[in-house]
Amino acid sequence: MKKLIGAWIVAGVALWLASMILGPRMEFAGFWPIVWTAAVIGLLNFILAPILNIMTCPVFLLTLGLSRFLVSGLVLIIAKEWIGGFYVASYWWAVLAAVTISVLTGVIDKMTGRKK
Repeated sequence: MKKLIGAWIVAGVALWLASMILGPRMEFAGFWPIVWTAAVIGLLNFILAPILNIMTCPVFLLTLGLSRFLVSGLVLIIAKEWIGGFYVASYWWAVLAAVTISVLTGVIDKMTGRKK
């Protein structure tokens, strides 16, 4: 349970930092939309992302894994539709946000010692 809550907090911080970096292209209306977006993205990554990754496996191999960010961008767009108070300007901004969130999550994990 501690790992799940820790991952949720890291995801929330990474979402918030990404929104600060991307400015008006990705915004949250407050604290709770960040919390719920982190939860929804975690749930979608658990349920939907593996299915999408299997469907896009040939593209994944051709792009040496970079297509994973396309799937993550789609997950962000789906989360945007479900969460009030969360805005992403377009699909391509969501892909850039996914790259930013991935980098920030790695940095936060490294700084906190969550993953060695």
